[in-house]
Amino acid sequence: MAKKQAQPTADIKAAAAPKETEAEPTPPQSPNKASNRASKSSSSVALPAIVSLLVVFAAVLVSPSDKLDQIVPGLGRVPQKLTTTWNSLSNRALTAMGKTPDKYKTDLVDVEPRVLLSNTQCDDESYMPTPLLGGRILPVTDAMDVPKVGSDKVFFMLNGRNEGVYMSWNGRFECLAGAAEAAAKWLGADTDEIDNGVRLYTPMGKAIRDAAELSGAKNMAHILLDFQLWQWPGIKLGYKYVLEDGVELTTVGLTPKVFDVKYFFSESEAQAIMDHGMPALNRSKVDGANESVVSKSRTSHTAFLKDIEFTRDFRRRSAHVARLPSPSFAERLQLVRYGAGEFYRQHLDTFHSREFLPKGANLFTMEDYKTWTEWAAAKLREMDQGKLPEEFREGGKLFPNADDDTEFPNAFMDLFYHDAKAKNTFMALSDEEWATWIRTNVDKNASGVMTSIMKDTNKPHYLPLAVRVWEDKLGLPELHYTFPKKPVNGVSHYFRWVRWAKERVTYLGDQAPAIARPTGELYPKFTVAFQRVLVNIILDDYSEDFVTRVLNKEWYDWVKTNRKSNHVLFQAMQSFPHFAELAIRAWEKRVGSPLFQYKLPKFVRHFHPQRYVTLFLYLNNQTKVGGETVFPFSTERFSEEKIERTGMNECSTGLAVPPRGLHASLFYVQTPEGEVDKMSKHGGCPPHEGVKWGSNSFMWDSDADEGADLWTTK
Repeated sequence: MAKKQAQPTADIKAAAAPKETEAEPTPPQSPNKASNRASKSSSSVALPAIVSLLVVFAAVLVSPSDKLDQIVPGLGRVPQKLTTTWNSLSNRALTAMGKTPDKYKTDLVDVEPRVLLSNTQCDDESYMPTPLLGGRILPVTDAMDVPKVGSDKVFFMLNGRNEGVYMSWNGRFECLAGAAEAAAKWLGADTDEIDNGVRLYTPMGKAIRDAAELSGAKNMAHILLDFQLWQWPGIKLGYKYVLEDGVELTTVGLTPKVFDVKYFFSESEAQAIMDHGMPALNRSKVDGANESVVSKSRTSHTAFLKDIEFTRDFRRRSAHVARLPSPSFAERLQLVRYGAGEFYRQHLDTFHSREFLPKGANLFTMEDYKTWTEWAAAKLREMDQGKLPEEFREGGKLFPNADDDTEFPNAFMDLFYHDAKAKNTFMALSDEEWATWIRTNVDKNASGVMTSIMKDTNKPHYLPLAVRVWEDKLGLPELHYTFPKKPVNGVSHYFRWVRWAKERVTYLGDQAPAIARPTGELYPKFTVAFQRVLVNIILDDYSEDFVTRVLNKEWYDWVKTNRKSNHVLFQAMQSFPHFAELAIRAWEKRVGSPLFQYKLPKFVRHFHPQRYVTLFLYLNNQTKVGGETVFPFSTERFSEEKIERTGMNECSTGLAVPPRGLHASLFYVQTPEGEVDKMSKHGGCPPHEGVKWGSNSFMWDSDADEGADLWTTK
């Protein structure tokens, strides 16, 4: 008989994040609570009428589309419009005088437009993309070993991945979108994101715009969805990329992904970085509640270099190595000094001091678990039972059963436990006690394990991780599952629109109205100041009655009273998602151009500005012992040498990259899908003697300066 499971105690729950201490106005009570009735009547029922009015006010002249002019059917090229040369000429004059021009007057903020594939001109009705070789998912090294690939198939991989599938192709570029979408689904991509558009990149991170470029890549392509950013695949330990400018990237870690970078900078540049930064060196700080604070976990000294042409050159070069779409995604260089015994304990490079979504947004529930089990069980019953492993057949321990609270849940969690233990997932999540709890209750065949895990105060985020482990164990792509989505919050829509609008401005060049260009007062930014601009436009351009229909009277009065305060737009969008669309339409109306017509997608993966990838430069080699960059949760080792560093025990585990002079380490702090990668926690080990000089080139998934403003403005 199943034993009753021991309930998890409070001490094994995740520690609460530091509370914010923001100088912000207090908004009215959430409409999801006291004002729920008003929210429904003003936001949901009135939405069709509101949208109709918005369309009229925006003077729509063409069909709204978030892909307008960026899909070229049958070709995919995105010819960027020519811009005037006046800015570049005046900037050269400023540089000659020793002055740094405003970055918004330079190409630093240009964003390379995405090249989205389109199927609209594929008129081959007989063509149906089909997985080849039995649909087997193969390591990329197998495809790389094939000397020549015919034009009848393409090897597709997801972003940053080391495996893929061959799909049939009719050889016509205008029909490639269908093959890419089919491959993305086969490889387990989120089907809702596929609907927002697919792009193809060569294994060297270059956009594929026509059949010739695909052929030049040996018919091998990585699929990027929506606004995903390129991520270098690791391939295998020791694999070396040689870029077009001679920079070398060598894989030294796969989880997390870490590359040794060579020939990125020179000895004279290393000295120049130190010379520029030394006068401003101060005790290092860490991210606090909307401000940086000194911490005993970080005893080194740092200084950000000034915004000068020297640092802007590194921003461009860093973005080029990472294949990011804009130099603005890179921060100014940060000089780091580690004296003997100084260190930085394990940490993430990302920011965590602000919540952009309401509490509980996108939280998985027990209903999500049951929905998946019912879907998976139905799919398994439809399949040829002879092709299924015995344990996945009906009656087997890994056959999903929504009504079973003991046998299947325990087998399901046992599978997840072993995978997470082997990959150090529990340690990376600081969940070692939950690992013990799962092991204990699975071993005694306790009932209600999933019920406890799925409580919103426990570990419901384990669910998609466990489902993916179950899918990998089964090994049948037909069983890849996309979870039903919660309603998209207005903040998510807003941030995606800013991404789109920035890209659109670059694409249009001089065809964009002056007011919307980078030097214009309505150029879209991620900053808090731009939020205030939009709030004021809404209040100035629309009547109280109209805005009240989107919000409610209480919230309208609050927004109006606090129109000069920070973060008002976000708080309104969090509680009333349609307020984001009002902000977008208000901006379009002010800009007054039919070339800016944004269509809100049905689904948007939440995104907010965040650090994405780090390039750490080792400026010298004075350190004979110590000074490593350690990734304590990695299962790889740089060498078999046993490392022990006083005051920092994590240096003795995982991947420890030595500080070799004039080398650099490139590592990702987000997954290819755009989620913070907890496996990327790393630390700076203390030098035993001498001084270690380094430099951080932090790179974001958006404009780095604007992102920092968003996080640090109270």
